[in-house]
Amino acid sequence: MKSYIFAYSQLLSPWAAQLILDETNAVATWVQPFPNTAIILSDLDAQDLAAVLRQRLGETWFIVSRLEGHTSDGWLPGDVWPYVNHNPGALALPSLPAPATRQGNRHGSKVA
Repeated sequence: MKSYIFAYSQLLSPWAAQLILDETNAVATWVQPFPNTAIILSDLDAQDLAAVLRQRLGETWFIVSRLEGHTSDGWLPGDVWPYVNHNPGALALPSLPAPATRQGNRHGSKVA
């Protein structure tokens, strides 16, 4: 499992982005600690993940960049760091206030 930072244009509503992340098989789980940005866990490499997202996002501008725990730093609640460090076994619902935080649905129907 790899961690990615996914940032997208403000022309895409946060709710539309969340729906895309929830319904895409390429995304195992995700958390959105900042507006227009999510931390995604996926088994795909960055190019393949971007290709899947491009199919769903069309011409909306976005970037997908790999996060490496040993090269990333910042100030986030402790329960968000397992997403950065790609440690799915330690994932819990982040304690960030809504609506700034949204965690993806790990269950339910997803499409590629």
